[in-house]
Amino acid sequence: MSVLEFVNIHKSFGDNEVLTGVDLTVDEGSVTCVVGPSGSGKSTLLRMANGLTTPDVGYVTFDGAIVGHEYRGGSLHAMKRVDAATQRRDIGMVFQQFNLFPHLSVMRNLMLAPSLFSTEPEADRRARAMGLLDQVGLADKAEAMPRTLSGGQQQRVAIARALMMRPKIMLFDEPTSALDPELVDEVLRVMKALAKDGMTMVVVTHEMGFARDVADRVVFMADGNIIESGSPEEFLLNPRTDRAKAFLKRYAVAGDEAAE
Repeated sequence: MSVLEFVNIHKSFGDNEVLTGVDLTVDEGSVTCVVGPSGSGKSTLLRMANGLTTPDVGYVTFDGAIVGHEYRGGSLHAMKRVDAATQRRDIGMVFQQFNLFPHLSVMRNLMLAPSLFSTEPEADRRARAMGLLDQVGLADKAEAMPRTLSGGQQQRVAIARALMMRPKIMLFDEPTSALDPELVDEVLRVMKALAKDGMTMVVVTHEMGFARDVADRVVFMADGNIIESGSPEEFLLNPRTDRAKAFLKRYAVAGDEAAE
């Protein structure tokens, strides 16, 4: 059953047409990795999934409801801010930058959003936060300030913070691109564990090894649209288009390396 659907998505910023009629369906419980060269519209598409960016043409649905909009009087209107925030609670997102509140401890970063949207007792929220920090390997950092953490630790805190809202889907926008190479694996391990537990995930990434090991489907974007998609084996070992072949050659994942 599909949980997220992009229908005929067009988006321009000034004279720059970023997306040119994208259609994509994400099934519940699946892991979709979106790959492609810089400027292909990957991050813009992802931001539309939780209403941070609005299509010029087309629409996005989540659990059957149009993201950020509703029908009133027979026509489509932007949701009230409070209604959009309520819808967004079910859509967790982790960005390239960690976006932790620097003046709040790790625990307070995790507790903030649930305190605004949930009637759950504080003791229960704190216990759940500790459980999530343990899940990402940071139970000993609950009272630490973000500035004292490495980039990989901050990104793992950001993942735990998103999970505090009990989302139905997790969106990751190049979650390892801002990390030093030696810190990448610790974040990918957390993401692999989420996938193993059945979390629906859409991941914009340049980590081809992660896509190969975890994705149910790899979507290749270029020039504002989806050029091809398929299983990791199909895409990495037998790309159909010259555009995809050139991309994979550049990232050194074709042939023997992709088969390791």
